[in-house]
Amino acid sequence: MPRIIWSTSENPPKLVSDALGIERWQLRNALHIIKEEAGMSGTDRVIVWDDGTVSDTQGNPGNIYDEI
Repeated sequence: MPRIIWSTSENPPKLVSDALGIERWQLRNALHIIKEEAGMSGTDRVIVWDDGTVSDTQGNPGNIYDEI
């Protein structure tokens, strides 16, 4: 079962990209793409799961691995 690795309103720290096995810039770019495609703003809060899933209160807008 996936675990939450980040869920604050701040920018994700390096430990998040490390947990996903990707570079920090890849995480940042993927989050921007996922939020834009979901009609979210850059300041909207999302949850990052250890399987790469990104979700918000409405459901799952995407997966980080699909965007890198």
